[in-house]
Amino acid sequence: MAVVVVAAVAVTLVVAGDETGRDTDEQAEADMSTAMVSQRDLTEYLEITGTLDYEGTVTLTARNNGVLMNLAEEGTVLRQGEQIYLVLYEPSDAGTARILAGVASARDALSIAADKLSDATAGPDEADVAAARAAVAEAMEARDRLAEPPSDAEISSAKAAVAAALEALDALDNPTQADLAVARVDIATAEVGLADLRAGPSKADINAARAAVQTAKQALADLNAGPSEAEIDTAEAVRLAAWERLRDELQDSDNEVDIELARAELLTAEEALAELLAGPTDAEIDDAEARVLTAEEAVAELLAGPTDAEIDDAEAQVLAAKERLDLLENPTEAQYAQARADLDTATEALSDLRAGPTPAETDAAEAAVLTSEQALADLLAEVSPAELAALEASMASAQAELVSAQADMAADAETYRPLFVMYGPTPAYRNMAEGLEGDDILQLEKNLADLGFGDIEAFEVDGVFDQHTAGAVRQWQRESGQHVDGMVSATDVLFVAGPSVIGSWEQGIELGQELEAGRTLASLTVVETPAQDGMSTTQRVAANLPLSDRDLVSVGVAVNVELPDDTDVAGTVTAINPSPLLDAQTGENVVEVTILLSAPASDVWIGATVTVEITQTLIPDALVLPATALLALVEGGSAVEVLDANGSVRLVGVETGLFVDGDVEVISPELEAGMRIVVPR
Repeated sequence: MAVVVVAAVAVTLVVAGDETGRDTDEQAEADMSTAMVSQRDLTEYLEITGTLDYEGTVTLTARNNGVLMNLAEEGTVLRQGEQIYLVLYEPSDAGTARILAGVASARDALSIAADKLSDATAGPDEADVAAARAAVAEAMEARDRLAEPPSDAEISSAKAAVAAALEALDALDNPTQADLAVARVDIATAEVGLADLRAGPSKADINAARAAVQTAKQALADLNAGPSEAEIDTAEAVRLAAWERLRDELQDSDNEVDIELARAELLTAEEALAELLAGPTDAEIDDAEARVLTAEEAVAELLAGPTDAEIDDAEAQVLAAKERLDLLENPTEAQYAQARADLDTATEALSDLRAGPTPAETDAAEAAVLTSEQALADLLAEVSPAELAALEASMASAQAELVSAQADMAADAETYRPLFVMYGPTPAYRNMAEGLEGDDILQLEKNLADLGFGDIEAFEVDGVFDQHTAGAVRQWQRESGQHVDGMVSATDVLFVAGPSVIGSWEQGIELGQELEAGRTLASLTVVETPAQDGMSTTQRVAANLPLSDRDLVSVGVAVNVELPDDTDVAGTVTAINPSPLLDAQTGENVVEVTILLSAPASDVWIGATVTVEITQTLIPDALVLPATALLALVEGGSAVEVLDANGSVRLVGVETGLFVDGDVEVISPELEAGMRIVVPR
């Protein structure tokens, strides 16, 4: 029996026939699989594995040089205000010198900042004002020159440029005989040079080169042999004659010029004699040897004949000379285009000169005047509040640096130097003393207040290190056995996020050992962080989430973490790495997800693999049925077969939504929860 199916239209299937057919239908109904339509949240469940660990560790390094006198035990949980170690410090001459240099540098910086602030409040320098006024005058002069008509000389120069461009263009059609003759001479010269190269050196050239070698060798031999007796006698005679002339001038003449000339002649003769007696210098020997080598190389080059590169270069010169002649006799279109462009440029320049400046040029000149006038006005104007504030801030920073340097100098005399734990995210990056302010000061004050130090009525946690903060510091220093000075050095405290466990001390770290500042001592693992209602664990799970399931998880989603002993702990997704990674074991692309536990698990499970269970509600209160119950309609769309109470089956069109784990969300005004539908086998 044929049935026509129409979407969203209920059709009742009426089965008719004889007794044999009825029996067949009853058997089909008995074999029919059905399911119930449900109204519920459409959720997806996902399990991933991860590793349980603490969120962060801090590397503990020695802050001071000295002998280690006290050390917290491994595995100790260090809390706010507790001591990590104690070092016996002995100041060194080099360290003290460095601290004194730091104080001097800080004083210089403060002096510079003070000078800048003083200059700003005192007004501009006269030289700067004069320069600004000169710039205004220059801009005005340039603007006024634009308004003046061009001079006769400028017009004549522009006309000459036009005439020259016309002449150049005409020369392309009518090259002069002189230019042609020069080009032909260049060709002949290049061809002669090429022929000479190919012919090789003449016998006269070779003989001359060999003679140059002999001359150079003889000169070297003469240098090595030293001066002859005759040369020395001659030089001595010249010196003696110069001396006699000077003597005669001194006795018979009162002309200072002649006397000075005689002295110079004697000095020259004495220097020449001294050079002869001293023999040749190393530089002279080296130069003579180089001349011999050069001459020998010249002979070798002549005998070897011209190189291929020299022949190629000579042939290229001949070709270039012929091309120049050809261009003169047959100019290219490119030459014509360039000549016309040059003529157009010269003509346009002459026209522009006669027409006067364009509006754009006038505007630019006016703008230059306005800019220079504004610069002068800014110079003469008083310093703005923002600029003054910046200079004052620079001054305050320089003062803070000086305070810190002076604190270093004071601390240099301290013998026992402990390191204490305090809570906070900002590292101790400077010495903290009265007069400073900032986030690090606020952090210190919070710790002092938490530990019960300071005058309850006067001490304020406001980020300003005032006398009351100094009083709280002194109270803390007295009660913790420190040197009492009201200042906190950057080497006195270690700020961490919360209570931290000391890991294993580095090999060789023991009491009585000499430490060097900067040496790694141990790692501190932060196990808790302060929260509004006490302390919060830092235990977290790092897990890899398949990239295909990335849309199921977001920051803030609650999850369940199952420990290896089947204990469940609630957790929250706190971070999702946006950059996918390749999982080497599965070959899948994954993203790293961080889950923070709501309560700490036993430390025995740190480093263990745990299961993270994620249940995500995709669509709340959805109409859900098995996806296998869907039928595809010929004309498009989907439908399901509804089994009525009387056993009849009717087709109902549906609009499908999200498919999840074998179920599908459907929308249809004819379906409701509790209806039974046919699921094809």
